[in-house]
Amino acid sequence: MEVSVKLNKKEFDANIEKKDKGFKVSFEGKEFFADFEKLSGKDGNLIVNGKSYHVIFTDNSVYVNGVHFDVETIDPLKKELLKSTALEKDEGAVITSMPGNVKRVLVKEGDEVEVSQPVVVLEAMKMENELEAPKSGVVKKVNVKENFPVEANTVLIEIE
Repeated sequence: MEVSVKLNKKEFDANIEKKDKGFKVSFEGKEFFADFEKLSGKDGNLIVNGKSYHVIFTDNSVYVNGVHFDVETIDPLKKELLKSTALEKDEGAVITSMPGNVKRVLVKEGDEVEVSQPVVVLEAMKMENELEAPKSGVVKKVNVKENFPVEANTVLIEIE
């Protein structure tokens, strides 16, 4: 299973495979064998290549042997959609990398938007994903309507 995680704001892509005992984790060209032994509510022992680490989980953090890390998991579908929200030639274009259905248009022509502001809700693969403005500016053109089917690489919104 492919996963993406932000650890102290640095993004890592990894592959996790379930094994007879534990998991094989591959990232950044390295492989690790890991297992987790739950101790109580939100803590346990993480065993990596035979070495044990005491781990405590909180809402968006993990403590490993007392060292704090901010952790955020990234939905792979949302990551793929967000990767394609800006065209190389026109950084003000919001596009989709896969076919879907426009559920909601959150802006109209002439609206001022801030970078990362949600501008369109796209349903793809039975999931709703908010596509964000790639830059701050004014909405120049809205090329779609609600309940509008779109193909991959369709320019949805243009921002100048």
